[in-house]
Amino acid sequence: MKKLNLIFIALLLLSTSTFSQKIPLNPDVKKGTLSNGMTYYIQKNDKPTNEVQFRLIIKAGSILEDEDQRGFAHFLEHMAFNGSEHFPGNSLIDYFQSIGVQFGGDINAYTGYDETVYMLPVPNSEKETLDKAFYFFGDILGGLTLDKKDIDEERGIIHEEWRTTTGLGDRTRDKMYPLLYHESRYKDRLPIGLMDEVVLNVGNEDALRRFYKDWYRPNLATLLVVGDVDEAEIEQRIKDTFGQKTNPVNEKERVYYSVVDHPNTLIGKMVDEEITSTSAMIINKIPKHKEETLEDLKVSVANILYTYIINQRLQEVAKTKDAPFMFASSYKAGGSGDKDRYMSNVSVKSGKVIEGLKGVLNELYRAKKFGFTQAEFERKRSILAKDLKTEAMEQSSLKSGQYIDNLMGHVLYGSEYTSAEFKNDYLEKVIQEITKEDIEALAKKYIQNNPANRLVFINAPKGEELPSDEALLDAINSIDYASLTPYQTEEVEGPLIEKEPIAGKVISTEKDDVLGTTTLTYENGAVVVIKSTTFKNDEIQFSGQRHGGYSLASDEQFNNASLAASLVQLGGLGQYNKQQLEKLVGDKQASVSVNIGRYNETVGGKSTVEDFETMMQLTYLKFTAPRKDKEQFDLYISNKKEYNKNRLNDPDSYFADVVNKTMYNNHPRVATLLTQEQIGALNLDDAFDFYTSRFNSVRGMHFVFVGNIDLTTVQPLLDKYIGGLPGGELVHNYRDNGLRVPKTKTVIDVAKSKSEKTKVILRFQGKYPKGQENRIKLELLGDVTTIRLTKKLREEMGGTYSPFAYGRVIEKPFNQFQFNVMFTCAPEQADTLQQVALQIVNDLKKEVKLEDLEKVKKTAVNHREKALERNNYWVALLQNANERNEDASEYAKYVKNITEISQKELQKVATKYLNNKKVFIFTLSPEEKK
Repeated sequence: MKKLNLIFIALLLLSTSTFSQKIPLNPDVKKGTLSNGMTYYIQKNDKPTNEVQFRLIIKAGSILEDEDQRGFAHFLEHMAFNGSEHFPGNSLIDYFQSIGVQFGGDINAYTGYDETVYMLPVPNSEKETLDKAFYFFGDILGGLTLDKKDIDEERGIIHEEWRTTTGLGDRTRDKMYPLLYHESRYKDRLPIGLMDEVVLNVGNEDALRRFYKDWYRPNLATLLVVGDVDEAEIEQRIKDTFGQKTNPVNEKERVYYSVVDHPNTLIGKMVDEEITSTSAMIINKIPKHKEETLEDLKVSVANILYTYIINQRLQEVAKTKDAPFMFASSYKAGGSGDKDRYMSNVSVKSGKVIEGLKGVLNELYRAKKFGFTQAEFERKRSILAKDLKTEAMEQSSLKSGQYIDNLMGHVLYGSEYTSAEFKNDYLEKVIQEITKEDIEALAKKYIQNNPANRLVFINAPKGEELPSDEALLDAINSIDYASLTPYQTEEVEGPLIEKEPIAGKVISTEKDDVLGTTTLTYENGAVVVIKSTTFKNDEIQFSGQRHGGYSLASDEQFNNASLAASLVQLGGLGQYNKQQLEKLVGDKQASVSVNIGRYNETVGGKSTVEDFETMMQLTYLKFTAPRKDKEQFDLYISNKKEYNKNRLNDPDSYFADVVNKTMYNNHPRVATLLTQEQIGALNLDDAFDFYTSRFNSVRGMHFVFVGNIDLTTVQPLLDKYIGGLPGGELVHNYRDNGLRVPKTKTVIDVAKSKSEKTKVILRFQGKYPKGQENRIKLELLGDVTTIRLTKKLREEMGGTYSPFAYGRVIEKPFNQFQFNVMFTCAPEQADTLQQVALQIVNDLKKEVKLEDLEKVKKTAVNHREKALERNNYWVALLQNANERNEDASEYAKYVKNITEISQKELQKVATKYLNNKKVFIFTLSPEEKK
């Protein structure tokens, strides 16, 4: 197949000399259309083995609803899981859970304005599994029962889903969408719909059935299948399942709606008690861009370069003293209907909206007037070329889920889906042909001082005085274009490291055949574990970890210590400030960051194979050459004061702060949102001293490297940049500072929300035994509880949309468990649902149903198998094994531990640890309850 692809590409390239050529569909994809108009795409891919990914796209969404159907496109999506010809009742979910497919996490759906999409990944291609998958999709087109009883029972669930969307977000939407979709149908067709008038209006089920009959038809349906399949078999299944389905007689026309043009600039303002800082955006509605021809693809590449360069400039301006904004960005984004959007966003200090808007517009018009420097262009083009090269190298390692997501983009939005070989050959050529003038042409296209199809929107906290509409229009229309001068950018040259380190000595080498690792122990006290994988062709990830963290800081230095890594990394490394360092690293695909946590300090990063040495050099400098930058520190303090001063206006932030403090008895060392006084008291010298006290030596640091690693090439670099680090003595144990949870039942209600909803957290926490099997038991108990909560609170009571439970183990300062039950509901239902949820927990002490346990076991095994094909999972797995002092035998027993856990064992865990007399109950409720 690959040889045929190359021949196909060669002939195609020879046959055309213009950019007007259509982008060819990937020849690995089998595309077909049935006689009834249904389209299908099939692609074989064996990564991961056995898995098959399905997507059914119905090109009908909320935009097609009649007035009496507003909300029914989304409602119908729900009903696809609630009774059909082959799956009565909830048996669809029961079956797929039984083979390890998780409801919500795996099998799911969504409704947009113009489409409804059903998603199903299955873990194997066995006959029964494929039979059930095709029954499911076949039933969606014509086989849904839509019984009145089922419809009425689902109304409450959709109402609760709507409730989860209420709050600041939907209040902002209500202000913005009339401007964004001015006089367009989109303005009045939000997928969630109208609750009282439609969704909760019992007796209108015929309108739902009418939507189903009109729009769920073969000529608006596209099925995508990607995975480890026999293509001919899948194609035959498609023909057998869908070939006899018919379109309605006198079918309704599928109209594709536009976003209406408007001649004047529209202005909106949102002042709200829950907004925490002031921001502004300018949106220009522009024609939609599709990737149909090679010229279109070239424009997409040029847009990436433009976005890189303009935002690099905005970041640099934001980092200057007396900058007009704290943050700014500018980019093209997709939009609904026939319009894309060119968006410019600024985050500003109180009272600085005009200055912020002028500041971002000055930079945009500067780029439009003078263009970009050749050095900017070449640097960003080099970065993109490296990105594209890495993307090309990873094509053969893409998973089926990645392929099908890209294929969905092709079907829904017109993005390219050509072969890797064709795309890579073309992009390798076009990246060299693109000129600075091509990028500058986009600046001229995007940046228009034209009032038509433009809107300005301001968000601000309550009490903020905002400029008048006239002042805003004057600000964006009165940029002094003539006085703008060319952008001044600093170019940086020189070595990352001035003096090469001397390689350290390896004092022992050990191999583990079970884990496939090699462990190097260095004379300086560093330990390096290396695992070579083929999951990705051009990726290496690593982490380093050691006990200590800010647990070792005094109470007086707690804030400086907890923020030390963030404050010090503002300064760059060695002789270069942060901006200079970014330019010096340039097109090297390598990044490294450090963190000082409560009980650990960590370093971690990621690189391509080629740029591994750059990653190692950055790591070396994090230990040996941190840098202070007083100007950037002062700017950080000024901005943080602005961001934090209204932070507790956000109910969720306030609630999280209360929960955190309560759980640890208001201990002074609980990390919370800093007050203005605490921010002002931060000291760069003290933070720097604590940072260096933890990173002036590598002794005790345990490193894990995972990826496409050739040990003969990598080890000399590890010897130099890790083995060559200082290894002086330092404390590498954490300190137990006495953070403990209360020992009695605690009930806290936070009446802070502006919305008619209550967020509920039921938490159990206490000491817990160590060991992999005990961790698995707690995780499975959480998953079993979620099934029971969903069945009772959602399906039977209709009281909440997405209840869930999870258990986790906290291993420092001592081993303890935390088990959470969470849901959102109507305020008047909160007490009742709490009691039902607690009763469900109690019932698990008496009986864990075998069918529920088997479902969650299957899901856990499936997820484990997928996770073991990711480099980052292996980094965490090996790092955690060291942290827990667990050897390879625990890894080998993981699946065995899962499969052997019994109902009685989970019942014992529930009985021993989930004590309703010691539960913590937290609720975030509406202010009106005060």
